[in-house]
Amino acid sequence: MPDTRQVHELLAQVDRGEILLPEFQRGYVWRRDQVRGLVQSMYRRHPTGHLLIWKTYKPSKVRGAKASEEGSSLLLLDGQQRLTSLYTLFEGKPPPFYEGESLFFDLHFNVQTQEFRFYQKSQMLNNPAWVSVHDFLGQGLGTFVSGLHTMAKERRETLEPNLARLADLDGIRNYTYAVDHVFDDDYTVEEIVGIFNRVNSAGTSLTKADLAIAHICSLWPEARGEFRAFSAKPGDNGFPFDLDFLVRCLAGVATGSVLLEGSFLRTPAETLQDGWARLQPALEQLVGVLRHEALVSSPRDLPTTTMLIPATVYLARQDGRFPNETIRRRFIRWMLLAALWARYSGSAETKLQQDVALVANGDPDPVPELEAAILRERGRVVLEEGDLDRATVISAVAYLVRIVARHRNARDWFTGLHVYDRATGRSAGGERHHVFPKKVLEQAGMTDSRRINAVANRVLLTRKAPLEIRKSSPADYLPHVHETQPDALRAQSVPLDTELWEPQRRAALRRVRDLPARNRERRATWDRGAGEGDLPLLSIGASSRPGENAVVRPKGRGRCSLRRNGEPCRRRADDGGRHGAAGRKGAVLPSAYRGRLSRRAAGAGAGGGFAARVGARQ
Repeated sequence: MPDTRQVHELLAQVDRGEILLPEFQRGYVWRRDQVRGLVQSMYRRHPTGHLLIWKTYKPSKVRGAKASEEGSSLLLLDGQQRLTSLYTLFEGKPPPFYEGESLFFDLHFNVQTQEFRFYQKSQMLNNPAWVSVHDFLGQGLGTFVSGLHTMAKERRETLEPNLARLADLDGIRNYTYAVDHVFDDDYTVEEIVGIFNRVNSAGTSLTKADLAIAHICSLWPEARGEFRAFSAKPGDNGFPFDLDFLVRCLAGVATGSVLLEGSFLRTPAETLQDGWARLQPALEQLVGVLRHEALVSSPRDLPTTTMLIPATVYLARQDGRFPNETIRRRFIRWMLLAALWARYSGSAETKLQQDVALVANGDPDPVPELEAAILRERGRVVLEEGDLDRATVISAVAYLVRIVARHRNARDWFTGLHVYDRATGRSAGGERHHVFPKKVLEQAGMTDSRRINAVANRVLLTRKAPLEIRKSSPADYLPHVHETQPDALRAQSVPLDTELWEPQRRAALRRVRDLPARNRERRATWDRGAGEGDLPLLSIGASSRPGENAVVRPKGRGRCSLRRNGEPCRRRADDGGRHGAAGRKGAVLPSAYRGRLSRRAAGAGAGGGFAARVGARQ
């Protein structure tokens, strides 16, 4: 027979440290709608499942407290999300075992409609029917009723006829759960983890990483704590790694596979611990490279951190260091290409496993094969003019736009401050500014909001532009910016053709509408030959030999030939080495590199030609 406990009894046990959380449990993952659904079901006295508790006499690694070494400990296997949500609403704080990103305190109850909603100012402000669930449960019905006389007349007259409904809400504290127990004498730790995995599969789906963490902790109880401590450490520098990411990296380092099944589940604790010892310096090295060389200050600068996993596995298998500067810069370039071309957008696990297998096979320079995989999938790696057209600020292109601006030493147009501090590896340019303000473009006849808000019409600033600037045409303020901040416009790919700064001119407006001039300028400035301070690490199609660059020369509409240092790019069989993403010795560069650049795009480049280079300074 299962035990029964009322909610207030369970919460008191949590408060006293009697109900604990085993270390292999995942963190709090519920969303707002799940919290609302739970409270609504309890209010209506609908069933919401049961709880499962592991009663153990063996000291076990737990979260937020210490298990008893003398008596038994009650470890919660199923019900963490519900108890955490209820504890938060009743107590106004997370439980001792809390680990997660967001808690929800602003649930409200309408005494007239019996509806539960999270706070919405437009609906609830000055509406006396809405009551904060957290505030109400925290004080209880008796205290709430005793304070009615102090409330405004309208609120009191709304609440008093509905006290029965408030009593039902208060009755949540007496809601009863059936509590099942499993015991040490019946199961091993590994079997307990299996039970946890099965019962939790009925609720919010466990990810493979959740299951893998539970498995790791059953063999190595301190693992989760070590992962969390390490994740907080690089967080000081802007790189907090989540547990899913760390587990994937650990699997790749320890077994050469990121699939989190099969051989990984048979990996002994010693191998996992050894992999973790090698993984930590690899990640520390990668963070330093990202922040100071790639100018990527945090995970927010990347569409996903998945593209960091192959480089991390490679570093861990190279004693935490890139063998040389060339390979390091190629890896940076590949990671940015993987982000730009959404390498892991579909069948992510399969493609990630393919890439990890390449870096784990002992090849000291696996980047050509990694780039070739992107070429096979996308057909090209060269960014073209059309890729920027209508690209939103959350698109993969937008992430690279920001990184390129940092490499070109972009500055705030109005303060002169750099948008990125290379010395500290921190971003100072989080503000996006419309070059052509929305109202200016709307007055000029443009109504396409996607084009107005596209990357082509955005630049980075360290703070909001002055209000008068946000209402002005570029023709009114860009001349002053160009005069007071030399090269600031070029650094963020804004054309210096003043005709394009005046949207009211018909010709300029047509070009803004049909082909944003800034796309053309950005594409051209990315692709022109490199000057001082260029970015060979971002060269697309660059040769493996220092100083060599693949150059695209127009041969006519839609046809281009490739040349290297003035010579055809076809390599002789005895040429030796690799040629960027072209593959093995003696290979011809893939046809994708020959590109499909239009005459119009080619005309934007210096002298009509393009060096296939992303981020080169003028």
